[in-house]
Amino acid sequence: MNEDTPATSKILLGFTRGVAPSKWVKRWQVVSPERPLTIVPFPRPYGRPGNAAEFDMILERTAPGHVPEGADGPSERTHHALRLYDEALAVVLPKGHDLTGRDTVSLAELADIRLLDHPNHAAEWPNPEPWADPAWMPADINAALDLVATGLGGILMPAPLARHITDKHQHVTIRISDQIVAGTVWASWPVERDAPDMQHLAGVMRGRTARSSRTAEAATSPSDTPAAQRQQPAQKKKPKLKANSRGAQLQAATEKREREKAERRKAKRR
Repeated sequence: MNEDTPATSKILLGFTRGVAPSKWVKRWQVVSPERPLTIVPFPRPYGRPGNAAEFDMILERTAPGHVPEGADGPSERTHHALRLYDEALAVVLPKGHDLTGRDTVSLAELADIRLLDHPNHAAEWPNPEPWADPAWMPADINAALDLVATGLGGILMPAPLARHITDKHQHVTIRISDQIVAGTVWASWPVERDAPDMQHLAGVMRGRTARSSRTAEAATSPSDTPAAQRQQPAQKKKPKLKANSRGAQLQAATEKREREKAERRKAKRR
């Protein structure tokens, strides 16, 4: 699909397990009802699917601290990427575990759980028990879940992903209460596919509404927009108070106290 595609043709948005794109679809239907947005799930939990070229945009997951493939670096960049949100961490345990029924557990409580290592266990998470033989490492996260079901131990993974790929008859998912990033969800699309419709969709994912301007919406690399360049909200002017009114007297008294505090601080520094 390219810039010459008719405006009435559909946009294909692929999304990974654990991502709920419905809110963006609803926003898109409001701001661009004339352009259908079709969402298609793919099973790969991290990165892009093998048929990624069929989609206009992908909602993909990366490990903590990582960016989508091809989106890092201005010179050889192949994809634009818009960071959407970070995911919470969860521990998945076998059904009937002593912690069954808990909504959350702390990182400290994980010390009493045998954590199994798997290919998607991030370095930023609590250390898992190493395999005596590296060949015993499960091939992927689904194979790791099969081991959990046997009662061998538990695994760590993003909570939204766990809710979608675990089996409630074999697993228990408990969220980690501590603030730790489990994964990051991004919207990514090829550089050659970049066009007004992609910028428009990226703007919708940023929260732009039908009343917002479409200009200056070029979303691209994770580091393209420095924090200092982000537009700050306009400061509201304080209403002018009438002379000798109660409000004016209170304001004058407050300003006087602030001046006295500032003078005392200066005196202490001398």
